[in-house]
Amino acid sequence: MTHSTRRTPTRTLLTTSLVVGLTVATVGCSSGTAPGDASATARPHGFVEGASESREPQLRLLVVSGTGETVLHDLLSSETTALDDVDVPTHSATDGRFLVTSSDRRTTIVDGGAWTVDHGDHTHYYAAEPRVVGTMAGGGPVEVHSSETTTTITWRERNEAVVLDRAALGQGTVEERTRIDARVLLPDGDRLVAATDDVVRVLDADGSPTGTEAACTDPAGGIVTRAGSVVGCSDGAVVVDDDGATAVPLPDGAERPTSFAARAGRPTVAGLAGDAGFWLLDSREHSWRLVPTERPLRAVAAVDDADEHVVGVDETGRVVVHTLATGAIVATDPLVAGDAPPLLQLDANRAYLADRGTGTVHEIDFADGARVARTIDLGVAPAAFAEVGL
Repeated sequence: MTHSTRRTPTRTLLTTSLVVGLTVATVGCSSGTAPGDASATARPHGFVEGASESREPQLRLLVVSGTGETVLHDLLSSETTALDDVDVPTHSATDGRFLVTSSDRRTTIVDGGAWTVDHGDHTHYYAAEPRVVGTMAGGGPVEVHSSETTTTITWRERNEAVVLDRAALGQGTVEERTRIDARVLLPDGDRLVAATDDVVRVLDADGSPTGTEAACTDPAGGIVTRAGSVVGCSDGAVVVDDDGATAVPLPDGAERPTSFAARAGRPTVAGLAGDAGFWLLDSREHSWRLVPTERPLRAVAAVDDADEHVVGVDETGRVVVHTLATGAIVATDPLVAGDAPPLLQLDANRAYLADRGTGTVHEIDFADGARVARTIDLGVAPAAFAEVGL
């Protein structure tokens, strides 16, 4: 591993580059070749340099332990691979490919080496070499979001965000485009959605305001959906879509969610409603739905499938599955203990709950009565956890 320093106009960015055997560049369906170029026939639709394309998602579990050990478990082959150690994480976030961890002093980006590109009418599934990409100065609670071309990392308590070149990240390099003062920053096509100072603004790719904005007191929590970008506000949320920035207020006196979670790309997202249950926000219909629960939840995520499954972890450590289409509610026995936030991830078919104490991950078939389909031993106790390949 080599270390290099790249200077931006305002801050120093420390990157950690590996000797890379595979070069990954995220591109669109077009090969980028000119008409009549002989190389065009050698690059099939969806070609990505250095990556292999598959017919199904290349799902993996990426884990960083409380001592900085980093391992990747392939859910298809059941093989576990050790990556380079990183700083001990106190916070983490994932975008479905990269796991971003942070301590009090700096932030680390790990590439899980698997991702999905959803083009609406068809989908590409890719796999490449996993690796620790690099670090950036500064830490604290962190969020990460990505489009095909852009990755944003936000440190909400510092009111600071960075825009990174996602193709460069896939090649093992942290390439900074710009810095923005924001508590939430989301990539939205060829534009950015930023929230700070009680307002949500739509910015161009360089970070300049486009004129589209909406009021948003105390912004916290953001997510990119198929129908638009969502920013949480003290009185509800702002949804940014092709029609502009629209406020979606909660009922008066309702307890707001401060974060959202859902299956990648889906329009309906879930957030905790204090001890009362959970909220569902339909970003397409611009509407809220409150679902009460028997016990307070500590984590929740919307599958947003035909049966309207929502997966949560309650205060006793049980995985609780609501099937809103039928009204059915099922739960596992308690699977995890402790006061730390549950490490819950999900995809179209399974939910994964990591046990911080034992180093095991429980795979839950949420559509089959919350059945524990298997228990995976990772060999390290996770402090940060992500499912990648989504």
